[in-house]
Amino acid sequence: MILGTDRLSGQLVCHDPFIAYDDRLVSSPNVAVIGDVGKGKSSLLKTWGTLRQLMLAGRRVVILDKKTQAGQGEYTQLARAVGAPSIRFTVSGKGSRLNLLDPVISLDQGDQDRQSGRPTGQMMLLRAVLAEALGRAVSEREGKALRIALLAATGDAHERRRIPVIRDVVHHLIDPAVKAAEEIAISVAELRDWGFDPAFALERMIEEDLSGLVDAETSDDVQLDHPSGLVHFDISSLPVEGPALRLVMTVINTWQTNMLARRSRELMQTVNIVEEGWHVAEGALGRVFQRNTKLARGLGLATLAGFHHVSDLPAGSAARSLMQEAETVFIFGQSLRSDALACVDLYDLPAGTEDTIMGLGRGTFLAKIGAEAPLLVQHVRSPTEVRLTETDDAMTGKR
Repeated sequence: MILGTDRLSGQLVCHDPFIAYDDRLVSSPNVAVIGDVGKGKSSLLKTWGTLRQLMLAGRRVVILDKKTQAGQGEYTQLARAVGAPSIRFTVSGKGSRLNLLDPVISLDQGDQDRQSGRPTGQMMLLRAVLAEALGRAVSEREGKALRIALLAATGDAHERRRIPVIRDVVHHLIDPAVKAAEEIAISVAELRDWGFDPAFALERMIEEDLSGLVDAETSDDVQLDHPSGLVHFDISSLPVEGPALRLVMTVINTWQTNMLARRSRELMQTVNIVEEGWHVAEGALGRVFQRNTKLARGLGLATLAGFHHVSDLPAGSAARSLMQEAETVFIFGQSLRSDALACVDLYDLPAGTEDTIMGLGRGTFLAKIGAEAPLLVQHVRSPTEVRLTETDDAMTGKR
């Protein structure tokens, strides 16, 4: 897969994270792309990370598109060019929906799993969502009430031959069954008391922060099987403040990860593009995202995430973990010495590399792959790629 040309030798530089993993050049297929705004990160993710990946048989690309271009996600034009629809999430209630309790989020879908009522993956997501809603960790009693309510909601929906939604969980938190309380030797009133705060927090969140996003059955347009091989999630209109953006990114990641786990025998390789990767930096939702990403090798999944500044991300965060665990790193220009030095420290680059990083022009980057010495690469695009990857529509008034 062509990256560009070596600035020193003039030779083509090629790299593919899956082939590099097979050749034991890297032990992780994940990729970090770092650099200031306007240095060419998105162009690389759109060409090498998207269009060129789709040329290979069996490759699928899934994009979490946060950046706005002329009122829509930055990858919309590219998706349209390959014939893929854009799945758009909004807080207006007019966009797509992804049900938190959708069965595809469960890792096991066999009869035994349904009979035992253990919706693997859903409980972890619900705990993360509840922690966001409460603004604190979920207590043991709240967690127990939440699990009981989830099992009851799942059972009721199954009997009624429909898919449960989060409002069903809220209902069972407020009105728990007598049998559920008796099984843990407490009164219904006590179990209801355990669930009151979670119920009201979840209710507020789905009626305010997450209205129209995760509170109903999954939209028909949300699927990973488009014939083009490209799935474009346009999350550009979701507000940066509040939990909506983090939640939708995490639910998409979990949904995709669990679906790929069920399809692992197909040996298909999937590239996951995360523009603005810093949005998964904090909180319980970030930890779920981080956990899912660690499963990449067994799923044939490579996460390609873009970041602006290493120093912006707190140590121990999910975003920082993505950067640390990536063994393919593309470093574009950084104007601040502190950011350049942070890159040198994080990836153990030779002393003095910070000066090189600060002097990189647009489209030029350092490629650090596994234990190999870094290469100075000039990204090269075809005329068609240039047309599909430019992002100056709003500034120039031209499409």
